[in-house]
Amino acid sequence: MRWGRVALVAGAAVVVLSPLWGPPALRPFRFFAVRRVELVGVRYLSPDLVTGALGLRKDASVWDRLGPLAARIRALPGVAEAKVTRRLPAALRVEVREVEPVALASGPEGLVPVGPDARPLPYDPTRVAVDAPVMASAERPLVAALAAVRAAEPGFFGEVASARAGPAGSLELDVEGRGGGRVRLALPVDAAVVQAVAAVERTLAARSEAWQELDGRYAGWVVVRRAPKAEAKS
Repeated sequence: MRWGRVALVAGAAVVVLSPLWGPPALRPFRFFAVRRVELVGVRYLSPDLVTGALGLRKDASVWDRLGPLAARIRALPGVAEAKVTRRLPAALRVEVREVEPVALASGPEGLVPVGPDARPLPYDPTRVAVDAPVMASAERPLVAALAAVRAAEPGFFGEVASARAGPAGSLELDVEGRGGGRVRLALPVDAAVVQAVAAVERTLAARSEAWQELDGRYAGWVVVRRAPKAEAKS
């Protein structure tokens, strides 16, 4: 039996060299029936949802066309890109790039992850941790502004706990840790301003200086409002 399988694999290698008739000739062999699906890059989506979307038949073979399988995965909400490859003799490897959530917005049944386009993502925050700022509602301009902040300064974005609309068309961010406070940014968000605010925040953190507000709404300036000092007790 062992040598028979070796011969079959060796023969398969020769047959595959002919792209026109190789795979169709190998599909009937049970040796190449799909027995395992490997998922790579699946973090937020349910693994069962992804494997189910493949729509594999009971007699599926690794030599079936892979294009339609990848297309079915790409059609899933929350999937940015997908690739399906063969792992001979009997496995398919599914590589997925998920849409990263930009915010957690309040919904009828709790917090809902949303993508850069402010559309809900099919991720369950009760099943997997979604580290994103909390918003009262998924307003498209504010979600787009948050996406711009993340693109400009991913590390700084990771410290943002919540976001909301501010006065005069601005964005307000609540920053956690390292003596943080509130950050104000003008809309639309300027990447250079975000980088300047993040640089000031890092400098203050390095000095262990608490701050109450960083205001980046003024051209060329980041205004720092210090946290009030605690009164000494007698």
